[in-house]
Amino acid sequence: MTITDRAYQGLEDFTRVNDFLGQVRFGIDHSHYLHQGDLTWQLFHMKAECNLSELVHLWEDSDGTLVGFVLVYPPHGLFDIQVHPHYRDSVLEQRMIEWAEAQSRILGLDDQPSMALTLAQEHDTLRRTLLEQLGYTSNGIWHYLSCSLDVPIPQVELPQGFQVRSVKGQTEAALRAEVLAAAFGAEPDTERYQHFMQAPNYVVDLDMVAVAPDGTFGAFCMCWVDSVNHVGQFEPVGTAPHFRKQGLARATLTEGLRRMQQVGATTAIVIVDEDEQPAKQLYESVGLIPQWILHMYTKAY
Repeated sequence: MTITDRAYQGLEDFTRVNDFLGQVRFGIDHSHYLHQGDLTWQLFHMKAECNLSELVHLWEDSDGTLVGFVLVYPPHGLFDIQVHPHYRDSVLEQRMIEWAEAQSRILGLDDQPSMALTLAQEHDTLRRTLLEQLGYTSNGIWHYLSCSLDVPIPQVELPQGFQVRSVKGQTEAALRAEVLAAAFGAEPDTERYQHFMQAPNYVVDLDMVAVAPDGTFGAFCMCWVDSVNHVGQFEPVGTAPHFRKQGLARATLTEGLRRMQQVGATTAIVIVDEDEQPAKQLYESVGLIPQWILHMYTKAY
């Protein structure tokens, strides 16, 4: 069967890729597949200013069925290869890796070292073997954590005067942008967050924040739910520096689990870098347990 490739062309392709991620999740135990929330967060917030046709590339069979795609994250050299479990093939995947490497070189910054990075699930022998044959080495791990939502979600006590709730729409975009920026040491961008709130898959009732007595947002977690597989995901999660060590993130995550449960999710997941032990401990404190690891493969050009 002939497989061809082409650039991403807009919202119609977003729908196809988003649906694809819902269809392939049955293979998650053996390969790394993005959650639909990952896709939305990256395309409509993290890379919202980019030309998405340069970042997302599609592979289709002779009937026009989507069999896989690549998402690159300039300027870091990181990329994700997503292939339908029924089309796993080293020749196809090598073509996809080579496209990702070439595109990362084109889009990278001149003053940055040339490096390609991608995650591979520990049980994905085909992908890991291929990456090693192409000169990649495993130089770090991420943890895939999950928990069942078929149980009652416990209440978590908050400091006096604080509350956890969802964002109240566009009128609170500035506050939401501020806490997001503070958590990651960036500059707030209200307009960017306003646009993100109009993205496909964004649900305002799943955009959770911990609110101080003066109305300031102290912590947040963005929740996503794959309604096909009934799987929720946290991405991103953070706390403003001067609000840390007060239990706000734990309370926000707990309410996020409850909201996911209320809209039909039966499982919640998150992935976290091995180097981020405080974050891993936080997730474990609300019941998310390590299931497997993802190897971060790197290759210098």
